[in-house]
Amino acid sequence: MNVKLSIILILSLLNILPIAAQQVKFGVEAGANLSHYLASQKHTAEQTGGMKAGFQVGATVDYEFKKHWTLSSGLTLLQNRSTMKFSPYMVTHFPKTDTKINNLILPLKIGYNFHITERFCLMPSIGLYAAYGFSAGNSSLEIVQPDGEGARTETHQWNPMKGYSYPIEGSPNNAHALLTPFRHWEYGGTAGLKAIIAEHYTVSFNYMVGIKQVHDLLGLRNSNFQLNIGYRF
Repeated sequence: MNVKLSIILILSLLNILPIAAQQVKFGVEAGANLSHYLASQKHTAEQTGGMKAGFQVGATVDYEFKKHWTLSSGLTLLQNRSTMKFSPYMVTHFPKTDTKINNLILPLKIGYNFHITERFCLMPSIGLYAAYGFSAGNSSLEIVQPDGEGARTETHQWNPMKGYSYPIEGSPNNAHALLTPFRHWEYGGTAGLKAIIAEHYTVSFNYMVGIKQVHDLLGLRNSNFQLNIGYRF
């Protein structure tokens, strides 16, 4: 009896797997993005110089249910950049601070596949993402150093994932101004629209906005617009 049941289960799986394979679509995509940080504390952080361009590349997976509802995920390497003025203290110490951070993005989105024609589909989706940020190398950092009755500006290099510390000239007890590191882990919401052409070619637009702050002292959250082209196998 157990042998017969096993044979039935195996035959059932063999029948189901080709159907599931047809409903699961793997793909690759790459493109450019525009990013900046949303600042909840205007007196400590302010966007300057407009949004900055970055890039992303990754793999996607889409599962379509019988009634055209979809579940989408994947893994993307995304580099975001920004230029901001940081004022975490009584005196503005960082008038122009560049940041450049690499992120691994893991989204999970639900959507619906509108079959406009046999060769053209539109798939809007919405969901959540988790991200891990890591170093993309050094960025430039301007520091205002007090100098008697005036002040001078110096340009240094810093790694946003490691933070930065420097001594304040003329201060008692060798005080330091500290710019704390950016957080590695964060999460947020995402929404997008994907066009599928001739079953294989894709053009997609996505927006991601952070829920978890990437920097508590400055009150920063990620905000990122992405445009991708891709191929589905």
